[in-house]
Amino acid sequence: MDKSISATKFIEDAHEHQVGKVCCRCKKLKPRSEFWNKTSSTDGLGYHCISCDKEEKADVCPFKRWFIRKRANAKQRGTEFTIEPDDIPGVKIEKYSGIGSYRNIPYSSWIGTEYPKICSKWNIKIFWGKDYANGWSTYNSPSLDRIDPTKGYIPGNVRLVCNSYNMAKGSCPPDVWDVIEKQIGRAILFGNKNGS
Repeated sequence: MDKSISATKFIEDAHEHQVGKVCCRCKKLKPRSEFWNKTSSTDGLGYHCISCDKEEKADVCPFKRWFIRKRANAKQRGTEFTIEPDDIPGVKIEKYSGIGSYRNIPYSSWIGTEYPKICSKWNIKIFWGKDYANGWSTYNSPSLDRIDPTKGYIPGNVRLVCNSYNMAKGSCPPDVWDVIEKQIGRAILFGNKNGS
């Protein structure tokens, strides 16, 4: 083999690597600007292009995205969080495994096949959109209620409700909250004592 041809090919390959990178998912050569920065990789760029990464995140189960964020927030605050997704009443998950596209590393994961769409306490439709995953919370966002607020997120002490219910309840003990909730219900149905 002619050494000048192999040297030229090497230089061309090096130049192409400088100009762009092949995405591990879509297998297309794209400019370096189309990849997220990743300091732990050898070239300082992520393995997947930005568009493939966004597409993958858009396909993530909304319940899974919410649960992972909830667990991370609880751990940041130092709150005990020992539940798994299927410890929440009304939630069913499906586990799956496969081989990763990068380095053929086996992995296992899960998706939520069933999860509450209606608040079990106030009968409000729960909004599973992306706003909550991005940090925005609305009155009908999903919220994980600790039945007894003195305990952590442990099996048997959680239920999935709408955000407005959880905010109204706050850290009120269960026995006190039951009385308050009944008073609110009576006031809604029959008005206050003054008859207004």
